[in-house]
Amino acid sequence: MQLSLNLCALMQAWCDNKAFDTVIHPIPKCVIFLEDLLQEMVDKKSKDPFGTIRVARKALSKIRELQRGVPPPYGEQFSKETLIRSASSKAFAATTEARIGPNSDPLRDGFQATSLDSDEVVRVLDACITHQDHFNGFKVAAMLLLGTSMGFRGDDLMDAKPSLLALTPVVRCVPVPMQVITCSLRTGKVNAYGWLRYSGFARHKDPQLDAAGALADLLVFSLNVTGLDILQKIENQDNSWWSYRLLFKDLWHADKKQDRNALAKPLLSILQEVEGGPIVKSKVLHLFRDSGVILLASGGAGLELLQIWGHWAKGSLGQAYIEKNPLAALQAFAIASGWEQYSFMRRHFLGRALVTVPPEWIDAIFPGVRRLLETVQARNARMQSGKGQANDLISDRAAEGFLQTVLYSGICFWQNLPFRTQRYGLAYVLHRLPAVANIIVTPEYLHFTQQVLSSHDKANRQAEMDVSPAMSDMLTEMQGCLKQLCGNSAVGKPEAVAQLIAEKMATMNIRVQDSCDDVPALPAPVQMAAADAHVGLPSEGQAFTSGLISPALYDTSGSISSIPLAWSEWSHGSTTIAERVKQIKADPTLVLGVRNSSLHKKNRHLPQLIESMIQLGATAAMAVNLLTQIAESMSLTLDQMREGARLLAGNTAKQDQDTVTAETTITLGQYRQAVHWACQQIRSTALHQAM
Repeated sequence: MQLSLNLCALMQAWCDNKAFDTVIHPIPKCVIFLEDLLQEMVDKKSKDPFGTIRVARKALSKIRELQRGVPPPYGEQFSKETLIRSASSKAFAATTEARIGPNSDPLRDGFQATSLDSDEVVRVLDACITHQDHFNGFKVAAMLLLGTSMGFRGDDLMDAKPSLLALTPVVRCVPVPMQVITCSLRTGKVNAYGWLRYSGFARHKDPQLDAAGALADLLVFSLNVTGLDILQKIENQDNSWWSYRLLFKDLWHADKKQDRNALAKPLLSILQEVEGGPIVKSKVLHLFRDSGVILLASGGAGLELLQIWGHWAKGSLGQAYIEKNPLAALQAFAIASGWEQYSFMRRHFLGRALVTVPPEWIDAIFPGVRRLLETVQARNARMQSGKGQANDLISDRAAEGFLQTVLYSGICFWQNLPFRTQRYGLAYVLHRLPAVANIIVTPEYLHFTQQVLSSHDKANRQAEMDVSPAMSDMLTEMQGCLKQLCGNSAVGKPEAVAQLIAEKMATMNIRVQDSCDDVPALPAPVQMAAADAHVGLPSEGQAFTSGLISPALYDTSGSISSIPLAWSEWSHGSTTIAERVKQIKADPTLVLGVRNSSLHKKNRHLPQLIESMIQLGATAAMAVNLLTQIAESMSLTLDQMREGARLLAGNTAKQDQDTVTAETTITLGQYRQAVHWACQQIRSTALHQAM
């Protein structure tokens, strides 16, 4: 549908350029358009020009059918017209050349043009965790591991929602029960026939490749740093949180389906920055699905299992029965998580999951979630039994699944943290959260770390995996870390604890390898030399819990193009952008960042002008409408209105003769006079209402 709309717009622009009318008639004009479109696709080195021409042909046929007075043919007869068939044949030949021509020989790309191999996955993850834009780094890491584990298409990634997450236990797995995090797919290609489909993933035996860990990182950052107000909405029984996306560009777009650029741009940026040189692929958002199926096949998954996992199963059995239960693909989830296809039920040696995480640690990173879950469960039970109370507004089963997933993610976070420290040291920025920093300096955390590493080591031995004999020596040396840094006190230097633990691991060059062919050995741990810009100790006087750069507060895609949208962006969510900026500046763990500072300085004055008009007695709608009238009467763009509000806020009468911007003839004095008129209108209205 979206492609058809884009083609309609393209047809409109083409007709304007050619000085043609937009009537889809006669046939030769349609053919010229298709041939021009084909040449454009060839110039862009598209791998499927025929696919574009096929969609364009269908769109033209439908528009032709709807336009009055245009004679047949349309529908299938339109496609069978001799000239249209000739254009389609040329497009098919172009697709054939693009796919199998000499320049497209897959041998030239090592058969990896459309997918990531295991080594590339690890390199991309390293680039994500150490990326300077922390939010985009965690977001792309989650896209990568969730996408490859669940076979997500681009549409699935753009529309994935926290409200569709749930936990499914597989207690038959021994010695450690498996937990599958499931996600229902309700839109996109997979839902073409109205069936509810599911996918999911289990915890990976390699902490570095753990999709549950990537989800945990994203949730910790989103709920603690970005200001996402899901928990507040659940507590207020506001089901608008159901529309929130798991992967979102910024808070303004969090409740909307993401466009491709919102996810593709950070991905492409990180692919350019990986260690060892840029990674270039011919796929973008479909890259993860392509990679997942190749990794599964190389891990031993058969065709039937791949069909179930990828929702390619045909017939009523596949559509009506198999794909309704995510556990039908359990073997695929196991392979994707690094386990053997046929033995994982009796050999699920997930050692780190055997170590109990103190509930208060989970509550520290997800405050209030446990209590909120109990409240939601009790309310849902009352309403389901017909005994709802007066303040029970909605039954929110989606909240149960999401909150359970959040608490489970807290477990995954803490059980993976020792391995994050081993590999990234202080470059793993979630160390800097106060809730985390205050815990990692305690004797309990050091003991927990020893237990996690020891249990992981023991499980690896049980699974006949190669482990380093230096593990026990490392644990012995780590026992002295806390005494050296903190003595008997639980209050110490978190940066030194994290640094020293990482150094002990790194200097021993611990290298954990899987015996399975489909799971690569981890590269050597990151060396923790103090001179390293990413992981060195903070300079003297610099707080350890500082430097988490806040995600974008303002839209940067250009989609905010009017005063109503600018006001909606400002007041969107539970707090205004101004209040959010104050929170960030007051929080020692956060940094506003150059991008946010620059945009806030430029954009804040116009919505603040609206707020001042509201204080005079206007409604928000009235204030926005008055400023819109000013913009239209003076022919000012949104940027020019913002600049005028900024200059007006400076209250410099000397500049009244200066123009608002270099592009206009409107002076600041004229702008001031127009705003004064609007304020007079507000006062007059308020006085009239008072009488």
